[in-house]
This record gives sequence, structure tokens and C-alpha cells, in this order.
Amino acid sequence: MELLTSQWLQQHKLWMYNFAEILRSNPETGFYEHKTADLIASELEMPGIEVQRGLALTGIKAFAGPAEAPSIALVADMDALPTAGAPGGVAHSCGHYAQVTIMLAVFRALVETGFPDKNHVRVVFLATPAEEYVQLDKRRELKKEGKITYLSGKQEMIYLGAFDDIDCAIKYHSMSETSDFPRRTATINGILNGFSAKTALFTGKASHAGAAPDQGINALNAATLAIQAIHAQRETFLDSDHIRIHPIIKEGGTVVNSVPDRVEVEMYVRGATNKAVIEASKKVDRALVAGALAIGASVRIANTPGYQAFHPNKAMGEFLGSATREFVSENEIDFHDESFASDDIGDVACLVPTCQLGYGGFSGTIHTASFLPLDAERAYLEPACIIGRTVELLAGQDGQGVAAVKSSFVPQFTKAEYLAMLDASLSENVYAGGIEKLQR
Repeated sequence: MELLTSQWLQQHKLWMYNFAEILRSNPETGFYEHKTADLIASELEMPGIEVQRGLALTGIKAFAGPAEAPSIALVADMDALPTAGAPGGVAHSCGHYAQVTIMLAVFRALVETGFPDKNHVRVVFLATPAEEYVQLDKRRELKKEGKITYLSGKQEMIYLGAFDDIDCAIKYHSMSETSDFPRRTATINGILNGFSAKTALFTGKASHAGAAPDQGINALNAATLAIQAIHAQRETFLDSDHIRIHPIIKEGGTVVNSVPDRVEVEMYVRGATNKAVIEASKKVDRALVAGALAIGASVRIANTPGYQAFHPNKAMGEFLGSATREFVSENEIDFHDESFASDDIGDVACLVPTCQLGYGGFSGTIHTASFLPLDAERAYLEPACIIGRTVELLAGQDGQGVAAVKSSFVPQFTKAEYLAMLDASLSENVYAGGIEKLQR
């Protein structure tokens, strides 16, 4: 099979590099990617493409090829991230603009070379909002207003049916080439942790911090004790469960000379399996309650569903691995990557066979202002060629590869079971403070 997709990408690489810089220069946070959506939509205005906009507020779904044919989705995240040191405090410090650029370029290459109709395959481009599970207060407001049902872009798009007609999905993520990832150009089907999101609101009693601290109940002391109690649990976590717990204090008091009566702590509880996350979450709740109890404060613990652990499809990984070997030497490909980060592509992979390419071309540390493209060809063109070639191999003649992948796939949930699981993960419990009389 001719590498028509790669040829198109080579011929249009300057457009790709320019579009990437435009997106990178216009970072927007989750569910508010309005300009990003406009920029993407402007590149999809061509014959043969059907476009849906406004999915999960800003998401986009574009189709090309016969409606009844086996379908391959090219999935990309749209959102940027609040980032310390970045202009305006927001940056594409996770490289999502590169995902959009690469998947959009591959989609256009396939359409403009006539690939879907020639091979009787349906190609779908999905730009999904709000992958970063942050700014939850804003998202809860959107939910309260009835604008969204779930707090993640892919969760919301699954709920809305955007993945109902997808037979398999391909994702890509940028990687750093500094000391974090020496001698590694590509990862194939690396696994990711899942997580649960948790907010703890400690409530005490205000008083003058100098003149009458004895008359107050210090909510900050309760929170810091709770965080130390969480740390004390770490030796009980199995290494194989990949547990990661990382709290931040979002609100720690009003003024320094008043005893803090309200302190908010937010955290993720990450783990390699849903069972591991649930067990670790129980220990965290005990620690939170213990901190409140020790000081006589109250604590309200709110849980929201985070993401499922990402378990990529092995059959799709074979196609992705074969495509990558055509562009990268074997000793630079990692087939056994285990990351403790998380991504809502894990939720998609529970329902649809999914694979992911990780690729270098970036410097610095991810989720910081230092995460920047090193070289445009490595950052954009090379992974785009690999993704395009993967689609070509998967499609074969009349989508035979897609059909084989789909027939062997056993979903973790039905869609109804998945949504029920998300709903069941929502909980809120209040533990009143103080013990008036200790029992012997």
C-alpha cells in the first residue's frame, strides 16, 4: 500500500507547523475552548466532511467515508492547563494543541487523498474538551446550570453518544526528550492510572488568633493533621497498585490574625485499577475524618468520578507498533511504558478498543511552562506520519483490520453500566466535629 497519507503530510508540513503555533498561542481551559473550536472548524470546511459542533459545549466531531463502513476515530484533547509562570497563567503545558494539530492533519490527509471511500472505511475526527480534571468549581457551576452532566470532556461526549458509532479509537500524546525519557522516541500502548477526585471542606470556629485562640476551632490544623495522616498510610499501599495521592490546600484561612474556620483541600486518589482506587480512597476518608476529630472540627467529603485506568487494546497496539517501526528504529520504541498519570481516554477504552502513541519532540517537564516543542518535524510531522500509517494498516481493504479488532474486543462496561458507575461515584458525607465525652 502506498504511503499516500505520509506524502500529503510532507507536502503540507508548513501548514501543520503554523497551525500548531496558532493553537499553542491561544490556550483555553476545559469547556471554554471557544476560539480553539472556531480555529479547528475553519480547517474542516471542505467537501466530503460532515461536521458537528457544540458537543459537550465546545467539542467537534467530523466524519468522512461511508456511514455503514467500519469506523476509526482520531481523538484529540483541546484544553490547556492553568500553569505557573505562563503568560496569563494558562498554557498548553500538556501538549494538547499538538494532539489537535496531528489528528486534524491526519484526518485531512486521509480525506483529501480519498482514502475513506477507496477503502470503504469511515474516518472520524473527535476534538474533545476538558481532559484536564481541574477548575472543578467552574465545572460544578456548569453542571448546576444544566450545561453539562459530567465534569470531563470524554465522559460528557460518551454520555451524549459521540462514541456510539465508533469501532476503534486512536490517541496520541507528546513526550519530553530531556532526562525524563532518555533514549526513547516512542511509546506504544503505555498504561495509565485511574483516579477519584475528592474535596474535603473543614469547618471550625473563628476567633482572634492572638487574644483568644482557645475560643476558636482551627480548621487549618485539622486539615494539616489529615494530610499527615494520609502520608502515614503510604506504607500500606501495594507497589503494584501504583497509588498516588497529592492534596492541595485551595483555601487556608482569611486573615492571619483570625483562627481559620474554613479550609478546603482538593486531591486525586490515583491507582492502577478501580479496586485499588476505591480501597485507597477509604483510607483517605479515614485520615480526613481523623484530622477533623482531633481538633473538634467538622469535615464534608465530596467525591466525584475521575477517570478509569487506561488499558489499551493489544490488537490495535500491533498495528500501531508495525506503523511505528516504519519510521523509528526498534531500540527507540518502548512497548512496556507504565505511567502513573491519568487521562479520560481510559474511559473511552472501557467501551471501545483504543490504542495510544506517545512520541518525543518536546523539552522540559510536562504540566509546567517549560514543556515546549524542541523540533517541529519531530514534534508534529513524525507522529502524524505514524498515526496516518496506523489508519492505513488498520483499514486494509474494506476495514478488515478494524473488523478483526472489534470482533475480539470485550468491553469492560456497556454504556449504561458505565454511566451508572459514574453516577454511583458521586457522593457527599458530612462528619460533625468534636467528642463531648470520651468513653473508657
